Amino acid sequence: MIVRKIERLLLYLFLSIFVVILVGPFIWLVSSSFKESKDIFDTTFSLLPRHEDGSLYLTVDNYKNALEYLNFGLLFFNTMIVAVINTVANIFFNSLAGYSFARLNFKGRDTIFKLVLTSMMVPGTVLLVPNMIIINKLGLYDHLGALVFPFLLSVYNIFLMRQHFLGLPKSLEESALIDGANWFTIFRKIAMPLAKPIIVVLGLFTFMWNYNNFLWPLVVITSSKNHTLALGLGAILTSGGGSAERYPIMIAASVIVALPLIIIFFIFQKQIMKGINVGAEKG
Repeated sequence: MIVRKIERLLLYLFLSIFVVILVGPFIWLVSSSFKESKDIFDTTFSLLPRHEDGSLYLTVDNYKNALEYLNFGLLFFNTMIVAVINTVANIFFNSLAGYSFARLNFKGRDTIFKLVLTSMMVPGTVLLVPNMIIINKLGLYDHLGALVFPFLLSVYNIFLMRQHFLGLPKSLEESALIDGANWFTIFRKIAMPLAKPIIVVLGLFTFMWNYNNFLWPLVVITSSKNHTLALGLGAILTSGGGSAERYPIMIAASVIVALPLIIIFFIFQKQIMKGINVGAEKG
């Protein structure tokens, strides 16, 4: 009994340290977003904003300035357009491809799937130049379409969905085929509803990746009217890199950009945990 209590105490201690390491920087980020620049660089550490006399204060000017610098309305709209289109497309096309590789028997299926998986071994940075040339040939350079077209499919998501569909009972499909349903009907009315937990996880991760994508937009987007939030935040960091007065604005902008993803996580928290548990059980 004593050994078990000690083990639990050590587990809680480890988890507490782990939480502080992961969440601590974000707590400091939020706290510093309400501080003046002189207090951010103060050698005396204080998590809460304090005047020299020790009294607490909060300033929202950093957020007002950050929203102006970011042009938040336009950049948020651009980011959501790109992230939502890519997420919906990935859910449909990757699920359809994964189901085809898992359930349909056609000539060369396994060979094609192995070739598809091989592309995962190619670093994304290697494809920057070829993709940029293709986008330029299609007339999508400096257009939001350049942020959508190359990411409509994901090899990893195809693999993830295939593995999930392989675990579904074949009896459901056989019964549907006997009743006269075609494969697309089975995919739409049987396979997709059963895959809802893993689809939520796939959709959230795809949305997060497109929301945070910085390198590719930096390469193919030049005009500010087509900037995303990641590019807008990068522009603030670059323009204010040498000015201490800009640091509170940069920190507030970072909180603003991170906030939508945090809200989405809490909304879909139960579905995410369920999807992860389903994946762990199948693994």
